[in-house]
Amino acid sequence: MSRYFNETSKANKWSDSLSTKLDIHELLSPISGGEEVVEELEKPRISVARKMILPVPANVPLLTRQDEKLAQITESYRTLRTRILRMNTSQGIRSIVLSSSQPGEGKTLTTVNLALCCTQISNFPVLVVDADFRTRGLTHLLDCTPGAGLSELLSGEATYDQVVLSTNYPNLSIVTAGGATASPAELFATVKWKEFLGWATERFSLVLIDSPPILAVTDFELISAPCDGTIFVIRGGFTNREMIRRAAAQVGSGKLLGSVFNMSHESKHGDYLGYSGTPLAVKDGA
Repeated sequence: MSRYFNETSKANKWSDSLSTKLDIHELLSPISGGEEVVEELEKPRISVARKMILPVPANVPLLTRQDEKLAQITESYRTLRTRILRMNTSQGIRSIVLSSSQPGEGKTLTTVNLALCCTQISNFPVLVVDADFRTRGLTHLLDCTPGAGLSELLSGEATYDQVVLSTNYPNLSIVTAGGATASPAELFATVKWKEFLGWATERFSLVLIDSPPILAVTDFELISAPCDGTIFVIRGGFTNREMIRRAAAQVGSGKLLGSVFNMSHESKHGDYLGYSGTPLAVKDGA
């Protein structure tokens, strides 16, 4: 999802074939679309938070800018949003980890753009959390202002309200990775991470967590343990089948909500050459 979605029908055929060969049909099987119905619930208010303005990069397909080249990617994210909102309403899915089997598959941009798309729904506050202490990809992508972040929160150096950044998008808030830490895995092993997620899901309709790759480090299991589910990002022509098998097994079928397949075929859209993708395929049922 790093650049531009294109040729979705070809990618869908690839993903259907892949699911059969990998015997992970539940991971990639699509569900029918539905109307976006969100109950309006009263959320506890957060005290005054630091504010930031999201960047509008010219060379990254971030949905903060108006560009006709992004029309198809926007529609794909809307499809993804609809399916997540259905799970949010019917199954109470509130906290979702986005990850991939290895680095470079587009999970960070997927996380941010999904959040931006979800904030277009009225009375649907979204919190995005950078839980990748090793690369801080989301923090760097959004050029977040310095200050306390998740590492300070989990180490007891900051409070919940101190780490939440409000943005120029009314329904969108962000928690950055924070300062460097020598022991990222140990921070997620504490009860503070679970307590933070409980606090966040009371105040936000959806919490999206950008995590490290599943196979690269041990952090993923600790990050995902208290969360409701995981979305798996797969990069076409990059991720081999054995990696997908291993990563899917590590997530576990009980928490594997679905997958985003991207960067599958070349496009002819100038700056976005070589990047495309398909909407989320989500397993149906609990």
